[in-house]
Formats: sequence, C-alpha cells, structure tokens
Amino acid sequence: MPKSAKAGIPLIGIIFLLLAVFKFVNGGNWVVWAILGCLFGGLGIFSSNRSGGDQP
Repeated sequence: MPKSAKAGIPLIGIIFLLLAVFKFVNGGNWVVWAILGCLFGGLGIFSSNRSGGDQP
C-alpha cells in the first residue's frame, strides 16, 4: 500500500464511529455502525505512530 494511503486520517471510519455515538445517544441500533467504524479504521485516529516520514 502506498505511504500516502497509510498517512491519511481514516475519515470514513471516524464518520461511522460518530454515527454510532449519535445512534447510541438516541437509542437506536448503534452496534453495526461501531463495527463498521472499527473495520474502516476509525480507531486508527488514536494511534500515535502515523508520522508519514521516512519510516520503513
């Protein structure tokens, strides 16, 4: 996978996680959205090793 694809923010995953929080607060079906958010890399925003420099 190109380095530019790894260095970006997992935007779709974050959107799914935010939708899961919104559904949870409103009492809807939030589990599916949370799983999709994890699968699309939404939890990757919490990792600190995404510098995109000259690392192998």
